[in-house]
Amino acid sequence: MISLIVSILAFGIIVLIHEFGHFIMAKAFGVGVIEFSVGMGPRLLSAVKGNTRYSLKALPFGGSCMMVDEELEDEGEKRDGGLLIEGRLYPESSGFVKKPAWQRFLIIAAGPFFNFILAFVLAMIIIGAVGYQRSDIVEVEEGFPAYETGIEPGDTITYIGNDRVRDYNDIMLYMLMHESDFAEGMNIRLRYEDSDGNENTAEFAPLYDENTESYRMGIVFRQSYVPVKGPAELIEHSLYRVEYYIDSTVKSIIMLVKGDIGKDDLAGPVRVVATIDENVDTAASYGLMPALITLFELSLLISANLGAMNLLPIPALDGGRLFFIIIEMILRRPVNREIEARIHMAGIMLLLLLMVFIVFNDISILFASR
Repeated sequence: MISLIVSILAFGIIVLIHEFGHFIMAKAFGVGVIEFSVGMGPRLLSAVKGNTRYSLKALPFGGSCMMVDEELEDEGEKRDGGLLIEGRLYPESSGFVKKPAWQRFLIIAAGPFFNFILAFVLAMIIIGAVGYQRSDIVEVEEGFPAYETGIEPGDTITYIGNDRVRDYNDIMLYMLMHESDFAEGMNIRLRYEDSDGNENTAEFAPLYDENTESYRMGIVFRQSYVPVKGPAELIEHSLYRVEYYIDSTVKSIIMLVKGDIGKDDLAGPVRVVATIDENVDTAASYGLMPALITLFELSLLISANLGAMNLLPIPALDGGRLFFIIIEMILRRPVNREIEARIHMAGIMLLLLLMVFIVFNDISILFASR
């Protein structure tokens, strides 16, 4: 129960950080914020301060930063040179659409950016505490093609295909992304460094393993973590960790579009919280530190994922709104506000339908796995 509560709070904090990015930038540029809320649905707690309503809502799977004139310019009742909204008067100049395009761009982009900042901070905590996993080889299994190439224990993989390998996660992602290519006979090309520091290359076709139901190289990597050497290396590997999760998000979307993964591989907020709860609960059996590291790692993944997903140029998402602002900057005139609002409203309806489907799918999968 405790781990479930912690999981819900963690998810809520990630969303809160995203909305806080919009909020703090809106305030910085003098945009009126009508309501800043954590969660969705009916209000549980609410208070007005500084002309903004701060709300805590029943469902901890979202949040919002509602700004004056965010969608249409005729929002609110005009009075005394301002807009009366929910009984509070806002100067007309505080409307979101009244601000220059570059300010609106920064306000919208701040949400995903704050998610990336949170992900980076979490990455620094994790890597500073446990280090990172190098791509050092400890065993080459007989019977697999890699065994015949000259790769030996003690070697370190530096490139797989055209992708640089900075830690073991790069190899895992590459193998996952190319499962369908391996099925069609594609070879793997590795660059590796031997124990004497010499660069070598190897190329071979991975074999399908019936036990794991995946394609394998037959290479076993070191499972232990290496501590970072100083602040510079800590920053470098923390930035890389955030980049890795953003990259994996984009590639997962590509796999979904290509049909390489199905609906059962999609995880919505219900399954995300359940996954955090399960992993933290398991890690807690090993002590407080493993539980915290697990919680931070999953929160890092989700925060980077949320930031990347929100930048997709889809109506109603931050990326869709940024797309219209970029068009405005190029054309040097705003897109028709009513048309833009209707497109975003259509996007919201589609996203709500998708959310209902994903939540239903989450619940179905969770019940089926019990």
